[in-house]
Amino acid sequence: MGQIWDFLIVQPIAFLLRSLYYLTNNYGAAILLFAVAAKMVLFFFSFKGKRGMLQQQRLQPKIQELQKKYGKDKQRMQQEQAKLYQDEGVSMFGGCLWMFIPFPLIIALYGAVRQPLTYILQWTSAQIDTAAEVLRTHLTEAEVKMLDNPGMRELFMAQRPEIGTDINFNFLGINLAAVPSFVGLIVLIPLLSAFTSFLSAWLTQKFSGRPSPGGSSTVLTFLLGPGISLWIGFSWPAALGVYWIAQNLLGIPQEYFLTRYFNKKLDGEEARKAELEERRKEAEAKQREEDRARRAERIAEQNKKHKPKRYKLKPVPKEDTEDE
Repeated sequence: MGQIWDFLIVQPIAFLLRSLYYLTNNYGAAILLFAVAAKMVLFFFSFKGKRGMLQQQRLQPKIQELQKKYGKDKQRMQQEQAKLYQDEGVSMFGGCLWMFIPFPLIIALYGAVRQPLTYILQWTSAQIDTAAEVLRTHLTEAEVKMLDNPGMRELFMAQRPEIGTDINFNFLGINLAAVPSFVGLIVLIPLLSAFTSFLSAWLTQKFSGRPSPGGSSTVLTFLLGPGISLWIGFSWPAALGVYWIAQNLLGIPQEYFLTRYFNKKLDGEEARKAELEERRKEAEAKQREEDRARRAERIAEQNKKHKPKRYKLKPVPKEDTEDE
């Protein structure tokens, strides 16, 4: 499974990143161009997911009404909520599933930038081992521990000029092969990553033109993304942080235009649905009125057929009255 993942996902990403680097001769620029390419590739999934998310957002008032009505009956609440989604033609998970599509890409990119000698420079394991043995004689005891760390080995080696790599990881004075710390300008990478993630989530909410439902879900929305960005920023090579920043910034105009497009489309669909519902009600009212008129006509016809006879009383003779 690992070899299939490596061949189908990691290797193509590494090839694209390597090609962009040799095209620009700048590792940071290659990461930024890769972010643009990834955003274009993933646009289809973003397009599909955005519609589902906006549809779910529009159902929130109705879901809140169901919660007020069936909040104590969890089973009935789930049934009514599922029925609401079915009646409205909305998938309960349609807006969420598409959000997970980019994660394999990020994991694969992490594998490529964490092992730059293997994936970007395409060194064999024998070449890496030979370079490590040569480098070991020039290292301090602390540096040897870094060299022997499987997760940091290639990143550490790639930053050493002694092994003669032909790739420059510096970008705006920051070493993108290093894992960020609180020392130097590199600390800006995870901080900017978290900030742009928060900014993207906040603007997305504003673009929707609808009030936030509030509660713990809203807090989670605004804190989860920045929290993950901050964790990734301080745990993975700075190149991943640059990619994350670029994705967040590129996502802002994308969210604006997709939200505007789908809101307009969904508004039209709701207007047509409301018009059809109004016509249906009018047709039903007209049909009820016609049925009422026909029933009245039938009753009138029946009354004519079975009209009771009227009998006239004969007057009492005058002489009979006088005798009494």
